Amino acid sequence: MKLLALDTSTTYLSLALSLETETLVFHECVAQKHAERTLPEVSRLLSEAGVALSSLDGIVFGQGPGSFTGLRIACGVAQGLAYSADLPVTAIPTLDNLAWQAGDGLVQVCFDARMQQVYSALYRVGPDWERLSPIAVVSPEEVSLPEGATMLAGDGFDSYPQLLADARERLPLSPHPRPHAAAYIRLAESGRYPARHPREAELLYVRNKVALTSIEQQQARSR
Repeated sequence: MKLLALDTSTTYLSLALSLETETLVFHECVAQKHAERTLPEVSRLLSEAGVALSSLDGIVFGQGPGSFTGLRIACGVAQGLAYSADLPVTAIPTLDNLAWQAGDGLVQVCFDARMQQVYSALYRVGPDWERLSPIAVVSPEEVSLPEGATMLAGDGFDSYPQLLADARERLPLSPHPRPHAAAYIRLAESGRYPARHPREAELLYVRNKVALTSIEQQQARSR
């Protein structure tokens, strides 16, 4: 399959263009410039590969959770490109991406949700890949490792090292702390995620609240 994948859920802009014999990648920290950089970098990848957008089989994007603004950018760009080239879109959760990058085993994912919280879920990664718990937003103190866990994944373990120190001492941490577009390509090729009309593209926010009140900020600083 020839696919274009994108993720803007973190400070990184991650793009991957999968062709029949190679995959071209752009994966760099762009801070808050996703809106400025995404389309030019997509155009550059297509030009470098010498292919037209309309020749692809679909567009894949990270649907969240993650930065609210970033998620909207990824979804909007994926929809716009898909509409322009009459392509389907495939939405994949960011935590699924992190678990897949960690490799086979029982993987506990914690993805920084800011506001002293993490997005968390447990996965069994391998031939019988599955998410064993719902993706939830919790405080780091609420994260408990299940019996048999083999790997940690996600930047939450680095963002809250003191609160998650016990987990870090017990298990290895995946070297891939954030979603990568090339991993979305592999997940999309697995057939586990449906390709849909762009109007059906959905975001996975998990948390509806985007900012702490002044009182909550003060309480967080005093912990």
